[in-house]
Amino acid sequence: MKNFFVFNEGFSKSKTASYILSLQLSNVGYSYVIIDPSQNRYAAVNHHNFDKKLADKSIVDKAESMLREDLFLSKHYKSVFFAVVESKSTLVPKEFFDRKQIKKYFTFNHILDEYEELHFNYIKKADSYNIFSIPSDITTLMVNKFPEIIFVHQNNVFINDIITRAENLKFKLPFIQINVNLTSFDIGIYQNDKLQVVNTYHFDNENDFIYYVLNTINQYDIKLNKSYINISGFVEKDTEFYYFIHQYLPKINFIKLNTGIVFNFKDVDEYLFYNLLNLHNEDY
Repeated sequence: MKNFFVFNEGFSKSKTASYILSLQLSNVGYSYVIIDPSQNRYAAVNHHNFDKKLADKSIVDKAESMLREDLFLSKHYKSVFFAVVESKSTLVPKEFFDRKQIKKYFTFNHILDEYEELHFNYIKKADSYNIFSIPSDITTLMVNKFPEIIFVHQNNVFINDIITRAENLKFKLPFIQINVNLTSFDIGIYQNDKLQVVNTYHFDNENDFIYYVLNTINQYDIKLNKSYINISGFVEKDTEFYYFIHQYLPKINFIKLNTGIVFNFKDVDEYLFYNLLNLHNEDY
């Protein structure tokens, strides 16, 4: 995806103190949306790929570069929501959750590196807490920049959305949702009135991608022609990647925004930044 920055008429950098910023960082780039709550609309959308000179640097260095070089990240905002695209997270049902035990829960499934610290969010629809790690240097950097910041995991919106959409289906077929990042994707399956699985896979090419998707679906004995499949994220229409996966997932649908906030950018498809557009919309 190419770099771009689009904004609506009336958007003003002098009014950012009244705007909401949702920001997402990965190893290969960052994206953000700016929301104008007074107009109930998305005011601006930005996507930026890191330069080759940053390719071998740590994500902390990339975060520093992002904050230093982007004019709109030097501003003050009414509220800020921030996510690092990261695969390491653990869901714990509310009835078993004890905040004093979050390290124990997390390290049951993942290694907690010395430079990382743990955060957690409550996911209402799943009635569970999502525990996730962020490099502590990034936390310090972002808190110093945005004291009002709320740290969010990428799967929070994803899980809430899967359950909400599946519960509202007229015909109770298996529901599959996929959110694609630049080098990884999240996949969730809801069937038999419950969330069956949520997982994150890293991929290098379209063959990796479709292998992990089909393998996950096959594990739950789901027939592609008897299921709903929604996709969001960085899958651009009329590209080789899209046409390739469409051969294997012919019934795939691009997800529609349901935030109630006006999105009227003609040159940007809403599904591309679906998670990010909803990042501020949950109860954390």
